[in-house]
Amino acid sequence: MKAWKKHILLLGVCAWTCIGCQSQDVSKQPVQEPIEKPKVEDIRVSFAAVGDNLIHGAVYYDPMHRFDMDYRSVYDPVKPYLQGVDVKNINQETVLGGKELGLSHYPLFNGPQEIGEAVVEAGFNWISQASNHAMDAGEKAILNQLSLWDRYDHVIATGMNRSQEEKDRPRILTVRGMKIGLLNYTYGLNGLVTPQGKEYLINIIHEDAIKADIAKLKSNCDVIIASMHWGVEYAYVPNEEQKQLAQLLNEQGVDVIIGSHPHVLEPAEFLTNKEGKKTLVYYSLGNFLSAQDRGDTMLGGMAKWEIVKDGTDGSIRIEHACLYPTVTQYNHDLADFKVYLLKDYNNDLASSHYLSQTISKQYLIDLTNQIMESVEGIDIIY
Repeated sequence: MKAWKKHILLLGVCAWTCIGCQSQDVSKQPVQEPIEKPKVEDIRVSFAAVGDNLIHGAVYYDPMHRFDMDYRSVYDPVKPYLQGVDVKNINQETVLGGKELGLSHYPLFNGPQEIGEAVVEAGFNWISQASNHAMDAGEKAILNQLSLWDRYDHVIATGMNRSQEEKDRPRILTVRGMKIGLLNYTYGLNGLVTPQGKEYLINIIHEDAIKADIAKLKSNCDVIIASMHWGVEYAYVPNEEQKQLAQLLNEQGVDVIIGSHPHVLEPAEFLTNKEGKKTLVYYSLGNFLSAQDRGDTMLGGMAKWEIVKDGTDGSIRIEHACLYPTVTQYNHDLADFKVYLLKDYNNDLASSHYLSQTISKQYLIDLTNQIMESVEGIDIIY
C-alpha cells in the first residue's frame, strides 16, 4: 500500500475511534433529574358556633334537675354534632356566678355554675362572655365565672377579664400549627357600668380598640375570628350598625364573624373588600337555650365551617360553610329542657312543647326559609 493511502486510512480509523470515544464518554455522564420540592399538605381546622346560652330561672328550677343540678342531658342531643370539631364556640349570654351569690333571672341574671360544667361536657371549648348581661351580678360573679373556666385546660374564655393585663393579652388558639386569634365584644351593659378603674372587666365595642386588638393579632395569627354581641332584639335582619361593623372587621382582616344578642336567627353572608379579602358573617345565631315564650326565639342555629391554610402559598380560605337550625325544647310544665338540631326534631316533640300551639317542625322550617331566603354560598341543613 502506498504510504499516503496508509496514512489516510490510519487517520480515518483514529478519527472514528475518537468520535466513538467521545460518544461513549457523553453517554456515561449522569442525567440531571429535575428537583421536586416536597409537597406541603394543607392545614384544615373545623369550627362550630351556637347562639345564646340564656339561663332563665325556669331552666335551673326545672324539676328534672332541681336536686342533682346536673344539666348534661340538656345538651345531649347536640353533643354528637360537636364531636370531631376542633373549635366549638358558645355565647354565654348570662353570667354563671354560682349559687353562693344567689341565683336570679330576668332582668338581672345569675346562674348556677353546673350549667357551665354541662357546656364543657357537651364539647364547647371557646366561651364568649361579652354580653349586655355580663355585669348583672357584679364583679364577683365575673370573677367566679372566669374561675369556673380555669378548671379546664382546654377551654378558652373571651370577653371578660380580671385585670388590664389580662384584657391586653391576645387570645390565641393553636390547632395543628394554625394560629387562630379570638375577639369578643358587646355593644353595652343594659345601662349598668363597671366599677371605676375596672373598665377592663368586659370588652365593649369601640372601633379604635377593635382595630388595635386586631393589629396585635395580625402579626401572630393565621386566622382571626370575632364574636360580636350586637343588633336589635327580635329583628330578623341586621341593622345598619351591624353591617357597618361587619364591614370594618372585614377591612381589618377578620376571617369569620359570629353574631349574637337578637335572640332570633338573622341571615349569613360572605363579605369581600376591595383587596379581595373574604369574611364569613353569621349576623345572629339566635338562642341556643332559653325559657323565652315566643315561637321564633325557640329557633337558633349551629354554624359550621372549615378554614384551610394552603400548604403551597400559605393563603387562607373558608370551605363547607353551613347552618344547622336548632330548637329549644321544654314541656308544658316548664321542665325537661333540651336542645335539638331541627333535622332531628319531629312533631311528637313539638306537640309536647310549652309553645305547642305555635311550634311545629314545619313552622320552624318555614321561619328558617323566610330569614335565610337571600343567603348564598352557605348551606342550610334541616
